[in-house]
Amino acid sequence: MVLDKIVNEKEVTITNRGMITIPAVFRKNYDLKDGDKVLIIEDEGTLKIIPIKDPESLRLNSYDTEEMQKEMDKSRKEELEREK
Repeated sequence: MVLDKIVNEKEVTITNRGMITIPAVFRKNYDLKDGDKVLIIEDEGTLKIIPIKDPESLRLNSYDTEEMQKEMDKSRKEELEREK
C-alpha cells in the first residue's frame, strides 16, 4: 500500500461477530445508506471496501460474482469454525 496516496483513514474495531462500522465521513462521501451493498476484496495483503451502487457494475468491472460468492461462503465457514 502506498501511504502517500491515502487521503482519509479511520481506525475501526471488529466486533466479536466480525462486524465493523463504516465511519460516517466515508458513508457521507460515498452516499452509503442502510441496506446498501459493498464488496470487500483482498488485494496484495490489504482489504478494500468498494461501494456497489449498481449490481450491473460488478459485471462491467469483470468481477466473477459466482467465484466471489464461493470465496465469501468459504470465508464465513472458516470464521464460524474459529468462533467455536
